[in-house]
Amino acid sequence: MKSKNKKNSDSGLSWQKLKPKSSRRPSTIPAFKKRMGMIGRVGLLLLALGLFGVGFAWMEKVVHQDSGPVDLTGPGTSIKQIKFSSDGVLSEKWFTNWFGPIRGRSLMELDIDKIRADLEKEDQVVSARVKRVFPATLEISLQEQSPIMVLRIKVKSGGYNDWLVSADGALYLGEGYSPARLSLLPSLAVPSSSLKRTEDGVGFKPLSDVAKVAPLLALARREYPAFYRDWKVISYDLNNEFDPVAHILVRSGKVKKIRFAPQNFATQMERLHYLFLEPDFRKKQVIESIDLSHDRSVFAKI
Repeated sequence: MKSKNKKNSDSGLSWQKLKPKSSRRPSTIPAFKKRMGMIGRVGLLLLALGLFGVGFAWMEKVVHQDSGPVDLTGPGTSIKQIKFSSDGVLSEKWFTNWFGPIRGRSLMELDIDKIRADLEKEDQVVSARVKRVFPATLEISLQEQSPIMVLRIKVKSGGYNDWLVSADGALYLGEGYSPARLSLLPSLAVPSSSLKRTEDGVGFKPLSDVAKVAPLLALARREYPAFYRDWKVISYDLNNEFDPVAHILVRSGKVKKIRFAPQNFATQMERLHYLFLEPDFRKKQVIESIDLSHDRSVFAKI
């Protein structure tokens, strides 16, 4: 019995000797290369994650600094040219004085929306268009008010200020108009009670009734220039334009008072034209009054 147990014991030891020993090292060169490639890829992934983390932390630090946003484009090119246009009298020289020196000012750093808004705050400017034209040009295009009358207002310090009146009734102190052009415009006479100051106390609110007078002036200037050049002062009473009392009054060199109804201007101007073809009217140097405001009837005082 003892000898049998020993035999079994020797058999178990023999199996242990036959069992292959495990090794972490690859047994072939391809397997070694495969393992090294895997280790390399894992290392690169860890390196990329580390760099991403460092970069993210740096960006977060920069963004939260008080120095302002990160400029990824650089300061940009300085403005080298201003391209200016307007449908009125304002010139590039006016804009340059308004805008200030361009030296050292970058095209990219300009807030063009603010420039446009500031230009449109000017009373003479109706609308503005501001555009960057790369590499270094600032393009400005303006639409201006066009005056149809002049309103002379006395100032407290003495003297007068001539305010220009546009077709929509806006009042503004114009710039760039020649004295010759302004001398061709009729004057507007309104009661001082109709003039309301703006909130800032600098200008005046628009005169809404002027929009009802503007078509008469445009018609006379376009189709009856001889009459228009002789018109000196315009006034009106238009609380209700369909009221028989409502009227537009024109004082001219030839006729002291010409009264118009605030509608049907073409018909009234035709009657005035034919009236001046009459010998009695042509001979007179000065006519006292002509009233065209009563439909088909015309009343004249020679």
